Amino acid sequence: MERQQATIFSEQCSSHLANSPRPENTLAKALAIQIEIGDRYGEAANYSNLGQLFISLSKYGKAREYLKKALAIQIDIGDRNGEATSYVNLGALFISLSKYDKAREYLKKALAIQIDIGDRNGEATSDQNLGTVFQSLGKYDKAREYLEKALAIQIEVGDRNGEATSYSNLGALFVSLSKYDKAREYLEKALAMQIDIGDRNGEATSYVNLGTVFRSLGKYDEAREYLMKALAIQIDIGDRNGEATSYVNLGALFVSLSKYNKAREYLMKALAIQIDIGDRNGEATSYVNLGTVFRSLGKYDKAREYLEKALAIQIEIGNRNGEAKSYNNLRALFISLYKYDKAREYSEKALAIQIEIGDRIGEAASCGNLGTLCGNLGTLFKSLGKYYKAQEYLEKALAIKIEIGDRNGEATIYRNLGTLFRSLGENGRAQEYLEKALAIKIEIGDRDGEATGYGNLGALFRSLGEYGKAQEYLEKALAIQIEIGDRNAEATSYGTLGTVFLSIGKYGKAHEYLEKALAIQTEIGDRNGEATSCGYLGIVFELLGKYDGARKYLEKALTMKIEIGDREGEATNYGNLGRLFQLLGEHDKAREYLEKALPLSLSRDVGHSSREFQCLLDLTVLKVSQNDLEEAFSCLFQTIQIFDTLRGSLKENDQFKTSLLEEHGTFPYKLLSSLLSSKAKPHHALYVEELRRARGLADLMGARYSVVKQISGDPKSWYGIQNIVAKEADCACLYISVGEKHMHYWILKATGAIIFKDEEVSLDKNVVTGLVPNLDEFFTKSFRGLGILPEQNCEDRSLDDTESMSLYHENHALLRDCDDKGIKTNLQLCHKIIIAPVAALLKEPEIIIVPDSCMYQVPFAALTDDGRNFVSETFRLRIVPSLTTLKLIQDSPPYYHSQTGALIVGDPQVGEVIYKGRRKNITRLPCARKEAEMIGSLLGVTPLIGDRATKQAVLQAIHSVSLIHLAAHGDAERGEIVLSPECPADYVPREEAFLLTMEDISRIKLRAKLVVLSCCHSARGQIKAEGVIGIARAFLGSGARSVLAARWAIDDTATEKFMTCFYEHLFRGESASESLHEARKWMRNNGFVEVSKWASFMLIGDNVTFDFANWPVSTTTK
Repeated sequence: MERQQATIFSEQCSSHLANSPRPENTLAKALAIQIEIGDRYGEAANYSNLGQLFISLSKYGKAREYLKKALAIQIDIGDRNGEATSYVNLGALFISLSKYDKAREYLKKALAIQIDIGDRNGEATSDQNLGTVFQSLGKYDKAREYLEKALAIQIEVGDRNGEATSYSNLGALFVSLSKYDKAREYLEKALAMQIDIGDRNGEATSYVNLGTVFRSLGKYDEAREYLMKALAIQIDIGDRNGEATSYVNLGALFVSLSKYNKAREYLMKALAIQIDIGDRNGEATSYVNLGTVFRSLGKYDKAREYLEKALAIQIEIGNRNGEAKSYNNLRALFISLYKYDKAREYSEKALAIQIEIGDRIGEAASCGNLGTLCGNLGTLFKSLGKYYKAQEYLEKALAIKIEIGDRNGEATIYRNLGTLFRSLGENGRAQEYLEKALAIKIEIGDRDGEATGYGNLGALFRSLGEYGKAQEYLEKALAIQIEIGDRNAEATSYGTLGTVFLSIGKYGKAHEYLEKALAIQTEIGDRNGEATSCGYLGIVFELLGKYDGARKYLEKALTMKIEIGDREGEATNYGNLGRLFQLLGEHDKAREYLEKALPLSLSRDVGHSSREFQCLLDLTVLKVSQNDLEEAFSCLFQTIQIFDTLRGSLKENDQFKTSLLEEHGTFPYKLLSSLLSSKAKPHHALYVEELRRARGLADLMGARYSVVKQISGDPKSWYGIQNIVAKEADCACLYISVGEKHMHYWILKATGAIIFKDEEVSLDKNVVTGLVPNLDEFFTKSFRGLGILPEQNCEDRSLDDTESMSLYHENHALLRDCDDKGIKTNLQLCHKIIIAPVAALLKEPEIIIVPDSCMYQVPFAALTDDGRNFVSETFRLRIVPSLTTLKLIQDSPPYYHSQTGALIVGDPQVGEVIYKGRRKNITRLPCARKEAEMIGSLLGVTPLIGDRATKQAVLQAIHSVSLIHLAAHGDAERGEIVLSPECPADYVPREEAFLLTMEDISRIKLRAKLVVLSCCHSARGQIKAEGVIGIARAFLGSGARSVLAARWAIDDTATEKFMTCFYEHLFRGESASESLHEARKWMRNNGFVEVSKWASFMLIGDNVTFDFANWPVSTTTK
């Protein structure tokens, strides 16, 4: 009777461990009876049941005590099956404690016994548990091996319940590997089987796991549907522990959706159940999740309270893995509070535990599906300015992620590395890593991660002034975020797009998007995001001249940033308010706010170079307005030194250097040059001008010529500029800087003399708009009409024929003829502004012009004085982007440039291609063919013509020759050149197959002395502060000494005559500048009097000569 009673008590406990009010009391009664009657088997079984009970209650010390007692009895009485069961239970205990090596040891013992006694069911269970251990250790291949062994056994023995569990475990494994399609396949198999056999508990578990898959994929509606199904079953069957787990999962889902109040509601429900049933581990987990919610809401004290509660429980129950996670969560909280030393302390505690317990995933990943600890430490060191330590930790994390095959984690580390390199200013590497992260997210089907990837790249391009690309990526991110219902991320994308529109002057659009962001952030309780949006709205209202609105938003933003402890945001808003008060004429108030901003920008907590740069620049402007020039100079020199540091960090990335100058560098350099000129220091002002002229091009050329030392923001590097012109025979240099309504001129003589002039310039109102243009706009736009050709006069070498013809019809009053009144007037006005003020100082036969960036479309050769004399009648002319670039050419190694060999290309056969996303038929150019044949005959060179003029053939020959001549179609935007594609007959070529691009040229080390681009628009490109970013610049940057390029579309007959004359003089040994001068003169004297027919070509760079007499008798371009 007693044995029967004890058995009944034991069975009750085994079947109701989780839900019985006091199961340990029932088990204790059974145990007492079994000890009394000497039932050793029953005693062991009850110790085992008590061990499992205490595992479920997270009382691991007590659990271990009972399981060890069970094991001792089973060994003593020779119960091999029971011994194996105890090893399994101890393995499960050590899995709960994250002591995976110990768990593996016990499970291996269990497995050996089960194989020995032929317990196939037990063997499958041990295989499953070992699979879990290896998965936890990040050894996914080994985990899969064990889980598939378990599955095979369960199928063999017909264990449907076990089979379903194995499918579920394999599904969880594939979730860890971010293989969501495979995960879903296995989980749906498990679910179908559980429904079939009536396993309600297993069914609920599968719904939970499928909900996790859909949440990982950003499919939040499907995730919620499955989690709700799981919850309904758990409530129905009375599974209180499972019910709490579902509430936790629903809370996490609503956190992903930024619905923090809903998340808190579910997490509070979970917490109440966990406290009620005594689930200490689950209670700690809920405290962690609630801490995350309160941190997202900016309620940091409440967040800290919950996270510290979680940590205390995890230490108490000995959950080392949970303890490490809590340290990491506290780290994240202290980073939000800008308390980086405290954050670092917690990160290092977490890392130490994870290394100690052998948690490879935890070592590399610490939050969520275990975000990277090394990544977190890397991000932290970035905040402390310890960038290279950060890189070390992130690369360690990356190695682990790649080793264990965690694609999702790998993407996260790539994203963190991208963020790190962006902070370092190494934006090329930042882009590379962010694109890798995005590619993985797309590959694994993570929609949420994909949106984040697009957003990160959009933010990168926005910070670099690449606004078109920024908008493209951000709109992709926004579309996904709206689709999946991620409100927080949606607000972020609206906000970032608002800043993009702000940067390009679309203030109405900026206002619209920022208000959308603000509405969402207010709704979801995102205080930090709300403050940021208010700050940007303040800037929008300031730019719209609505100063009261600006002040209201900026003060609101400042108050919120102070309240939440965002030191960098506080600095930003003090700076913004300082500028606003300066605009309002409240200088004392402006100084007060700007001086508050600066120490915050310099503090260790913020330490942001670009923020410091802006503060110093704002103070400079304030000091200038107060006529405190000594202080203004001090601030401005510091500003420029910071800019140079930022620029230097970009290394070899030309694109980003150009964007950085455009976005941030132009104004301080122009301001310093102007101040130095006004203080009678024009020589110093000239050096400052060089700092904003073609520096990116100078870097490219310096890399080609192996020249390291160049001019910088340090005044100690400002010497020797007068010696550059001294090396040029019979030349003077005219260096021009354009202000809004004034011109600065420097005339440099071969004697070393530098003469400075400053002229005020007034322009008449535009006859159409009635507006007075500034000088920049006047020079940029005045000669657009010269790019338009009537169809009947032109063998159209422009690739953008529709554009040129539409412009022709829209601007018929601005045809290129010199007789056209508008063009003629502008040519005379340009002479009056550019040449006349310094004409008396220009006595040499050749002028080297260093134009400001807005002047590259000005046809200097065609400028006419009051007597209708062209400048090119008196002077030979050439252009250099900067004196630094000229010096680099002068100092290039004598052996560097080839002395012989020519590549002549004409009339490439192209046909139908895909250009800018559309099919286009590229017409033949018979006059270009004739031109190439003429030059080839003159030089004794066989040209590449027709289908021989392929991109591959040109790239193969181009790097070694001394002279390059390309007569082909040219792109109107950047001057890029169309060549013949090499591809199958049934394939329509895309741009990479036929378009010779700037990027193609940049990858080549050219040896050419002269490149002649006889293509429409070959001198064209994007006009930036750096200069004209086009194909001509690419040739110079890749090593060419000089380039002859066309500013506009060119007349075919005129071009042929022009080139014939130019090459005849060049062949006689005359310099490129002399040959160009003579060709222009011949054209004017032989019936081609229109400016459009002789003034398009300009010589950029050196004044080269060729010794054709010493060339081989016949040079053939293969």
